[in-house]
Amino acid sequence: MAEAGERFQMPDGSVFVVRRPAAESGGDFVEMEFVLPSGCIAPPPHIHPHQVESYEVVEGTIDVMVDGEWSTLAEGESASVPLGVEHTYRNRSGETSRVLNWHRPAVGFEDFIETVGASLEQIGVTRKRDPRIAICLSAAFFEFEETLVPSRRRDRIPMRLLSGLGGLLGIPPDRS
Repeated sequence: MAEAGERFQMPDGSVFVVRRPAAESGGDFVEMEFVLPSGCIAPPPHIHPHQVESYEVVEGTIDVMVDGEWSTLAEGESASVPLGVEHTYRNRSGETSRVLNWHRPAVGFEDFIETVGASLEQIGVTRKRDPRIAICLSAAFFEFEETLVPSRRRDRIPMRLLSGLGGLLGIPPDRS
């Protein structure tokens, strides 16, 4: 379980910092800070079956897609994603952006981020375009289905196949 201040560095330069872990709120929420370089790898469109997700831009801008509609959030602006609504984000601004992020209730979101980061590190992924990123991300999505699921069939099918391929290749490695 992640602790306050813990940082998860991703190969694309993104950093996910746990500001308030779920344990501090009794699982009511987890607060994280996303440090997102321009061109960072965006998560596939997904839904949270049991959570509301919120973003507040602290520095820079990000694009957020909620229910098929893209909008740009600038410093000081925020958005909330209702339960079960398709969404994703990206940073194409040319600059690094910092975003506060909440998942209410927490439902293992910080564990998902920790799993992805640890898996990528353990198998030695250091480049943004390494195909093993898609394998690790896919495996984590299906390991944490109570937290988030791919929202589009065209994503779910290849992600399920990549997750299976990862299992055959030992990706992600057993962390026990």
